[in-house]
Amino acid sequence: MKIKNIKFNFQITTKQKRLASSIDKKLSQIIKEDLPFFKVVKRFVIFSGGKRIRPLTHYYFCKLLNYSGKEWLDVAAIGELIHAASLLHDDVIDNSNQRRGKPTLHITEGNKKTILAGDYLLACGIDHLRTLEHGFVLLPIFTRVIKNLAVSEILQMEYENNPNITEDIYEQIILGKTADLFSAMVESAAIISSVNSKQIEVYRQYGLKMGRLFQIRDDYLDYFSTQEELGKELYLDFFRGLITYPILVLRKSLSNKEKKELFKDWNDYEKRKEKLSFLLELMQKYHIRKKIATEIEEAIHSLMNFIRNHETQNIEEKEEMIKTLNKLMVPVED
Repeated sequence: MKIKNIKFNFQITTKQKRLASSIDKKLSQIIKEDLPFFKVVKRFVIFSGGKRIRPLTHYYFCKLLNYSGKEWLDVAAIGELIHAASLLHDDVIDNSNQRRGKPTLHITEGNKKTILAGDYLLACGIDHLRTLEHGFVLLPIFTRVIKNLAVSEILQMEYENNPNITEDIYEQIILGKTADLFSAMVESAAIISSVNSKQIEVYRQYGLKMGRLFQIRDDYLDYFSTQEELGKELYLDFFRGLITYPILVLRKSLSNKEKKELFKDWNDYEKRKEKLSFLLELMQKYHIRKKIATEIEEAIHSLMNFIRNHETQNIEEKEEMIKTLNKLMVPVED
């Protein structure tokens, strides 16, 4: 199947770049340098090229909720530290050679140091959290995220090379891998903005939906993007034997014969590797690209409608949120 060279990544605005710069400065303050190696880790995290989507999500929801304090920057940076730590761990587990077009830390520094660097970032984040005004209330939220990250990774490893994974298990995995941190970013914005406790759940659920969108989109891009756009190798999940969203959607359409042929010897790396072209042909046959792109579009519209209907004094940020969500669209075509 030929993949069209369509741009899927979006560029952040000048204002968002300024916000990201403020977040980077806060990260620099939070990440300690107990050893020379951690200077390397700090530089790697700050200059990794990430768009800071999670901390920016926190900022925009604070604005949507009319928050005017300064604590958001600390909370946003802690969320980004957790994300950065998870990426370091993921790159070791996935044996990824590059991320955002650059060598991964474990390639330059080794697996052992990279795992410990991720642990160190988590510790720096939690240590800083205890110094904040709302730190005590936010602590259970962020420890929940860290716990769910570990649970989801173990669960994903247990279902490697297992084509019988259920959709429920997949949803549990992406809850921990991606959705729960987005949820924490939105929920913590509601907490520091003094939202009524009964309404906090509404924002938590929004964050979960947003996080799920990002993971499904990420799964989509692994099959329907380009290495240049993605910033890392394509089909990494397939080579690991992971059943991600595109294959789950495809599996529903397959005939018994196709299913048997595709998943036979799935746990044999070499035999599975030979089936990549067959898998891509099946995805084209059953219009999987279009189906998932349509689902992504519907999810984005749902998220945008929530923002549109939300009352706020900060109209400019509200409009920026809608525009940013719109940039997540992928082409609805085969």
